[in-house]
Amino acid sequence: MNIALRADASAAMGSGHLRRCLSLAQALRARGAACRMVGRELGLGPVSALAAAVDADLIGLTLPAPNPNTAVDDAVPHAAWVGLGWRQDADDTLTALQGQAIDWLVVDHYAFDQRWHGAVRAGLGCRIAVIDDLADRAIDADLLIDHNHSADHALKYAGRVGPATQILGGPRYALLSPAYAGAPPHRPQAEVDSIGIFMGGSDAEGLSALALAGCDLAGFKGPVEIASTSANPGLAALRQAVAERAHTRLVLDQPDLAGFFARHGLQIGAGGGATWERCCLGAPTLALIAAANQRQSLLPLAGLQVLLTLSATPPTPRAIANALRPLLDDTALRARLAGNARRLVDGLGAGRVAERLLALPPP
Repeated sequence: MNIALRADASAAMGSGHLRRCLSLAQALRARGAACRMVGRELGLGPVSALAAAVDADLIGLTLPAPNPNTAVDDAVPHAAWVGLGWRQDADDTLTALQGQAIDWLVVDHYAFDQRWHGAVRAGLGCRIAVIDDLADRAIDADLLIDHNHSADHALKYAGRVGPATQILGGPRYALLSPAYAGAPPHRPQAEVDSIGIFMGGSDAEGLSALALAGCDLAGFKGPVEIASTSANPGLAALRQAVAERAHTRLVLDQPDLAGFFARHGLQIGAGGGATWERCCLGAPTLALIAAANQRQSLLPLAGLQVLLTLSATPPTPRAIANALRPLLDDTALRARLAGNARRLVDGLGAGRVAERLLALPPP
């Protein structure tokens, strides 16, 4: 079966959409499917560079950068980053895949609604799978994947999808790299001997430095490891903050963070795809809300006692310190969060999605 996957990465949106698609592509290829990625160059480095550590030959196509002088289609949520309307992007996608026999196109993109889905479906004669967690627009899809926790995904998407759309909902379908399913999990500790900080692929809000300051205000003097990427716009200031604190190190551009999440007694991180990675490894976590859309994923998890969350945006170092203190002091709390998290996410979601997708016949 031939499958194309459409996703982008930028400093503003991070790399989560792209990484979810790459994880799904790995699972699909392991089951015999041929996969091609389609993406734009949006300042976070070439799509191929982001994917190289996973499997560079997945990257078959790169769309041209958008024209900044093109009017934005304000009717599409989250479209402002693109600098072009949905129809232009749909046309570019069709051009990029011209001559390819595509059975499925998987799209992970908040800027595209049913108009984009319908145009690409008609142009390629393929089925459409949409990865989404917002439920904020009309979606034209044969299959919808939403890894967020919800009491009722059918109700969540009522009026957003058609009656024939199949929904795969919940953390069982979290699209994680194969590295996580078999990775050694976090081992609960009587005391927190080190803290890990990861605020996403770009950390556009500068949360890593705030979290580091919060550690000090909470009275934690032990080792801190910060993971980030070369695309972090505040990297110079972050390097300086790390250099000024003893027992602190910065690691960049790691192919996966399984070992990082497992080896620290406590994690401080932003929402997004890394939430499920931390859950899979049972890492006790204080989660910060880096974008408004992360509230609907993090707050329910806090209610399930899977993690603690700080809902203030933007957070202050003092607020981070106040939220961090209970985690530092309470061994039983950390153990409870770790156990609940591991029971929620087993790391096999990409395989489940791949098998369901491949089981549905081509159009």
